[in-house]
Amino acid sequence: MEFGRRWALVVLGLSCSVSCHDTTAPPAPIVYEPSWTYKCVPDEGCHRSAHPQPGANSSSLIFPSLDLCRTVCGRFGGLWPRPVTAALSTQTVRIHPNFLRFDLSNAPVETRDILVEMTHVATQNLIDECDGNVSVVVETPVVVYITVKTTNLNLTLDTLEQYRLDVQSKESNAVIHIVAETVYGARHALETFTQLVSSDKLDDGEYRCGLRLVAGAKIWDQPVYKYRGFLLDTSRNFIPMDDIKRMLDAMATVKMNVFHWHATDSHSFPLESKRVPQFTRYGAYSAYEIYSAEEIRELIHYARVRGIRVVIEIDSPAHAGNGWQWGQEFGYGDLAVCVNARQWRGLCIQPPCGQLNPANPTMYRVLRDLYKDIAEYLPKPALFHMGGDEVFLGCWNSSEQILTYMESRNYDTSVDGFIKLWSEFHEKALNMWDEELTALGQEEKQPVMLWSSELTQAHRIQKHLSKDRYIIEVWEPINSPLLVQLIRLGYKVVSVPKDIWYLDHGFWGQTKYSNWRRMYAHTLPRDPHMLGGEVAAWSEYVDSQGLVTTASSSTKVKGIFED
Repeated sequence: MEFGRRWALVVLGLSCSVSCHDTTAPPAPIVYEPSWTYKCVPDEGCHRSAHPQPGANSSSLIFPSLDLCRTVCGRFGGLWPRPVTAALSTQTVRIHPNFLRFDLSNAPVETRDILVEMTHVATQNLIDECDGNVSVVVETPVVVYITVKTTNLNLTLDTLEQYRLDVQSKESNAVIHIVAETVYGARHALETFTQLVSSDKLDDGEYRCGLRLVAGAKIWDQPVYKYRGFLLDTSRNFIPMDDIKRMLDAMATVKMNVFHWHATDSHSFPLESKRVPQFTRYGAYSAYEIYSAEEIRELIHYARVRGIRVVIEIDSPAHAGNGWQWGQEFGYGDLAVCVNARQWRGLCIQPPCGQLNPANPTMYRVLRDLYKDIAEYLPKPALFHMGGDEVFLGCWNSSEQILTYMESRNYDTSVDGFIKLWSEFHEKALNMWDEELTALGQEEKQPVMLWSSELTQAHRIQKHLSKDRYIIEVWEPINSPLLVQLIRLGYKVVSVPKDIWYLDHGFWGQTKYSNWRRMYAHTLPRDPHMLGGEVAAWSEYVDSQGLVTTASSSTKVKGIFED
């Protein structure tokens, strides 16, 4: 219609150039009338149909818009992911955000500040249904009563996220009851509540937009898996903070609860460290492509209000190049080796190369300072990802300093000798991380995450990595036995099979693109050690321009929230 109006103005302008003194009456305005209605067909969904308007056949479910039809059609209507149980009315009532009220009197005082923020997000989501202008005003009062049973605000792998949601409406008012163990279950219920509301755009010539709420609903829901993650790589391409927040918004709509922030790699180091400013000075692409300490804290809070835990990854000992190359200049020696090596094959998986130097004690002191900053950023109890994959033994083998150190430790230069060096690095890194968290008041030791690697192979892992301290993120393809092997050995695991849930596949080399059918067909084992899954947006071929289309979260989450 917008194009039509613009074209009409052009035509009028041309006609005016011929005769601007025409006194004939203008033609009557054309009022747009919809050409289609939508019928809810059981077990099939919404089918487009021709006129007449609703009411011609009282036994048929016919709606004036596809959005409205989808909201009430079928057992689950427009709810996504599908809840455990749901009973929805096919009737709707008009509502307006100005007459929406949230009652928090049954929530502990300690929870109310974050609940208020969560209700603000839900209200804004409703307004956004009408592109920011809900112009059909009705004064029907809508009250949402929120009951939260615990005061615990921690967001962990053991956080209870289940909720119950009841909607009851009459001609005079609508009442919604939300009951949850935690504020995060209540947040999920608010998300579901917004999915029970559809825009209703009136075709009356004024193009007004209103909101309709499902008139009655009873819903109970809880996630299948504890860890429902999305990984974003901000090292290979810098992603502006506003775009990251948009991804968090998308994650929240489908109740994903972990933002795995692959913040650094050998390509760049955009994460500000107050204690080691050289990281960004030497590692950021530019002074404008840095995540400041204030922005990091604000993002973590932004995510938390949306029920999302931020897991920062500092990849090491491999994938550590730019940002670590300044040691010699400051008298610290080589903090990393093979950095930006020209003859890179055999030294790293892809250029630019770089691996931390475990023979340099100063490297550990610098790493500790970085850990102090990360520990201060993350809410407690903190979950931290230490990277740990794709260590190229050839890189360490090319350093005389490292070979001399290995000899002093009685490590030979066989694969097993380098594995011992690799294991030693993780042991020291974990001890430093524990010490920094203890200094901040976190008494109980928490597990950290590592990528699967040669170190985590089933025949080797028990010698080097404790099952109580490490969560292994398995990225091997779906035909690999490693995931099941680690579960049987008692390790907690997160699955991100590269041939299914890597979003960059199909755009380089011999990789194949996974469509939504293939992603949905993949299921995870049901085992207490199977924490959940994650989709990964590596950014070699993605920047902020293509991020949202590449990572359409709603098509990737099925199977890690619902069964």
